[in-house]
Amino acid sequence: MAFLGTVLNGIGAMLLTHAVYSTHEHTATFKSTPLPLDISLELLASIALLSLGIVVSFAPLKPIRYAEWAGQLSRTGRRGKGEYTREGEEVLSEGDPYAFLGLDSGIGGKGEGRKGFWDVKGKRKEYEEWVRSGEKQ
Repeated sequence: MAFLGTVLNGIGAMLLTHAVYSTHEHTATFKSTPLPLDISLELLASIALLSLGIVVSFAPLKPIRYAEWAGQLSRTGRRGKGEYTREGEEVLSEGDPYAFLGLDSGIGGKGEGRKGFWDVKGKRKEYEEWVRSGEKQ
């Protein structure tokens, strides 16, 4: 498929270049007449071929399995990549890039879960218990 995509991109680029050059020549020569239909169609065909070539030559997409990926990141944490800096220090991976969201604590966990989000029902229950107990701060 990569060869077909390359061919489509090449033909599309040549058609696009020719359409742009033809447009320039036409507007330089005939300032008052509108652009001919064949130049417009050539431009649209080149855009279609370029788009198709890009789509065909793109790598096949893989199904998204975010839960597995995030679980693997949280289990492994920061680890060495096998690369070293000039000073001899090992380059570590960043670990879980979404750790700042606090997704691991969750509603039933130790913390509030995601920052900016909180358990409304749980907070309402705490408030009702506080009101029933009649305590003051």
